[in-house]
Amino acid sequence: MLRPNLSRRRFIQTAAGLSLAGVAHSTWASQTGNAKPAPTQQKMSPANIGGGGRIERDFYGEWLQHSGVPKIEGYAITDAATEELKPWPEIGGRGLYCHFSGNVHMDAVIMEIAPGKALNPGKHMYEQLIYVLAGRGYTRVEQGGKYNNVRWSEGGLFAPPLNALHRHYNDDPAKPARLLAVTTFPLTLQLMGNVDFVSKTTFNFTDRYNGQEEYFTKRERVRQRWDKANFVPDIRNAEVVRWEERGGENASMFYDMGGNTILEPHISEFGVGEYKLAHRHPYEAVILILNGTGFSIAGKDDLLKDYVKMDWQKYSIVSPPYFWFHQHFNTGTTPARYFAVTEGDFPKRLGIPLEVEQIEANREDPAIRKLFDAELARKKGF
Repeated sequence: MLRPNLSRRRFIQTAAGLSLAGVAHSTWASQTGNAKPAPTQQKMSPANIGGGGRIERDFYGEWLQHSGVPKIEGYAITDAATEELKPWPEIGGRGLYCHFSGNVHMDAVIMEIAPGKALNPGKHMYEQLIYVLAGRGYTRVEQGGKYNNVRWSEGGLFAPPLNALHRHYNDDPAKPARLLAVTTFPLTLQLMGNVDFVSKTTFNFTDRYNGQEEYFTKRERVRQRWDKANFVPDIRNAEVVRWEERGGENASMFYDMGGNTILEPHISEFGVGEYKLAHRHPYEAVILILNGTGFSIAGKDDLLKDYVKMDWQKYSIVSPPYFWFHQHFNTGTTPARYFAVTEGDFPKRLGIPLEVEQIEANREDPAIRKLFDAELARKKGF
């Protein structure tokens, strides 16, 4: 559906013309087979740009094409908790690498830990947020001769410190544990162009983590709907604060986690028979549905023209394409809650001259409500 080396610009220009199913598809490249990867096609700048002939580099695209990791590509995953995983020797367990919507800054990784086992230890020069999809266990974090353990179970959200050695353990001898990590690995690779840099850099970010005992236990309210915390035991039931500007009975909570300067997580909840106001933003987003049923739509310039529709349920993942309008609808009988990871103000620090845009209720196309009513009627069988 999407070529791994498709640039964001090319993706945005061409995606509206594709036949879109809305659900990601899996690919698996054997790391032990004899098949040789296809050679990378070099893309050159056109003659009217810098005189032409400049190689347009895509280190992340090349890694996607040649790494041999088990991966899935597209806009959405129906159920991250049951999605088939593959053996992944590099992590020491089973897993799946998720590349969504042409994203080049953020990714997602699903990892499974066998009963009573642990994944391989690792340290990475990229930010991470980890949500527990299933099971129970703990993660050990070490730096400067000190260590901390964070004990987690389903619903838990935590942030391993940047470039600190850590290892995930499943302490249930009977059932596997499954984790979802959202990371900035693509951005790091695009910036540095070297995979070894990601895992072999020795610098310690002591301003973010210095072995402090309260790293995973301290929590404080820093703004109206912002908490500073490196571990939340269960975001499915965590407090949310009303946010009338987003429409209806919407409520949210944002988190400042791990000292991260790029990944910005939040949880959002909206009521039965409600939907979010349509919006778009100049940053990438990965969204995990925590409960409820519904659907999301995304369109490049006109939300109702050539839009992508993504149905969702508990533990579906959706990722609207970069700077596309998108909107989330609750068609279930209970409030719907999701966990979203975006890049916060990072695009502004890059000098990207785009702003968040929201289509307010008084400017909403009446066809949006008709679409929602039709989906509600279809679900009820009328």
